[in-house]
Amino acid sequence: MQNLIPLNKRPRICWDVMKKNKFEEMIPAELLEGIRENGIAYIPIGSMEWHGPHMAMGMDTLNAYEVSLRASSKTGGVVLPPTYIGTETARDPEILKKIGFSGNESIVGMDFPKNTVKSFYWPQELFESIVRHQIEMLRDMRYRLIVLANGHGADNQIVILNRLAQEYSCQRFRVLPVFILFEDGGVGIGHAGLAETAIMLRICPQGVDLGQLPARGQKLYNVDYAIVDNESFISGSTPDFSVRYDPRDATAETGEKLIAHAAVKCAEIVTKALRGID
Repeated sequence: MQNLIPLNKRPRICWDVMKKNKFEEMIPAELLEGIRENGIAYIPIGSMEWHGPHMAMGMDTLNAYEVSLRASSKTGGVVLPPTYIGTETARDPEILKKIGFSGNESIVGMDFPKNTVKSFYWPQELFESIVRHQIEMLRDMRYRLIVLANGHGADNQIVILNRLAQEYSCQRFRVLPVFILFEDGGVGIGHAGLAETAIMLRICPQGVDLGQLPARGQKLYNVDYAIVDNESFISGSTPDFSVRYDPRDATAETGEKLIAHAAVKCAEIVTKALRGID
C-alpha cells in the first residue's frame, strides 16, 4: 500500500505563493478562496478562423487566453479554458467594396474566395447559448464579475456579448465584455496583419510560417490573402487595396509589447468594473 502523509502533517496551501489562475488546474478550496477574494472569472473567447496562409487558425483565441492570464495576474481571479468558437455574418456590400471586391460577392467573415480552407463559424444562436451557459454556471458558483475577453471582434459577436452583459448584469453581479485588441498599442491593428502576426510569434511561434507569404517587395492584396487592416474595414483601403501593416515585418518583440499593453488595459477596465459592484 502507498505510504500516505497524515493530514495533519501535510503542508498548508500558501495562497500568496501559488496564485494559480487556470480554472481547470485549481482544487475546490482554491476556487472558493478566489471567489471570496474578489469573485472574478475570465472567459477567453475567440474563433477558429482563417488568418492568412501564414498563420494558425486559433490566433484569436490564443491571444484572448494569453491576455486573460496576464490580466488576471494583476486583478486576481480565475481564467477558464479558452473557448475556440466564434460567429460571423455575411459581409455588407459596402464593406466589400472598401477592401477591393465588387460588392456583389457572398462572403461570410474572412472566408474570401481564394482561401484554401474554411473557417469554423458557429451559428449565432449556438454561440450565444454556449456563452450564456458559461455565465450562468459561474454565477451559480457565486462569481461576481464575469469578463468576456473577446479576441475575435466581429460585429455580430460583439453585439451578442454586449446583449448577454446587459441581460445578466445587476447590482451585485456583472458581465463585462472586453475586446482585447486595443488601437493605442503603437502598431496598427487589423486581421492577420502585422499586429496579430507579431502576437502569434510571441505566444505560439510554431503557428506562424512567414515563408507561406510572397517575398518582401511584393504587395499583399486584401482579396488575395484575406489580410485586411482595420482602417480598410472602417474608412477604406489603400488606393490599390493592398495591406498597410505588413505581417512580414512582425517580430516576437513587437508581439510582447502588444500583449503586455492589452493586459494592462484589460486589468484597468476590470478593476474599475469591480469597484462598481456592491
